[in-house]
Amino acid sequence: MNTENANLPASFKVIGVGTGIEEVINKVKLLGLDGISAEIAEYPYECIPNDEDKMVIIVAKDNEDHANNIAKTFHEAGVLTLGLLDNADLDCYDSVVSEASYTEYPELIKAILQPIVTQGMIAYDFNDLQTVLTDVKHFFIKSATGHGNERVAESIGFIKSTLTSSLLNKTEMLSIFLYFNKEDKQPLVMQEMTALTDFVSELPESIYVIWAVYPDESIKDEEIKVTILATGKGLGNG
Repeated sequence: MNTENANLPASFKVIGVGTGIEEVINKVKLLGLDGISAEIAEYPYECIPNDEDKMVIIVAKDNEDHANNIAKTFHEAGVLTLGLLDNADLDCYDSVVSEASYTEYPELIKAILQPIVTQGMIAYDFNDLQTVLTDVKHFFIKSATGHGNERVAESIGFIKSTLTSSLLNKTEMLSIFLYFNKEDKQPLVMQEMTALTDFVSELPESIYVIWAVYPDESIKDEEIKVTILATGKGLGNG
């Protein structure tokens, strides 16, 4: 196992399994998020949960059997266990990504981790993430960036276009994250948030919704990024 981050205090782990996974793990390390360790597992028996572990994200391009075995160990230890891979054994995970390609994995990992390790104006913590991802079997992530005066409405519009009626019918819980730059020359104002609140009000009442707002210095001037995390047992079907 690559132990570069092994001595750092980390409640959240990203474990890469198999060949060709180095690029993903290196990109996760470059995120510089606190409380995160990212490593490559050479041998499944090296990956042992400890008392500090709260969540593990298993990422694989191949060697799914090894990935599933590692996931099973963490899942049975009560650690929130997420999978970014094809051919996952769902019994070994709390939830596995749906409708995502390998090239998207670094951004998906960032989308999962950023809310729980960043201080938000309207916060979302690990307990919220655990609520929406524990034993739901499938999750779906999508992000959109809007520009200019209609930036929130623009990003929400794109998100709405990806949430087909079929997806919404299978969604049980939905987390919405809005990111903005505090130093933006066009400050975020409350009236812009109408697009977000209108979107939430239009969702089926059966969907449990949590939303949060975060500063993010990587967001460019006059831009807003919106990310959604949808979960539900039926999201992996069809």
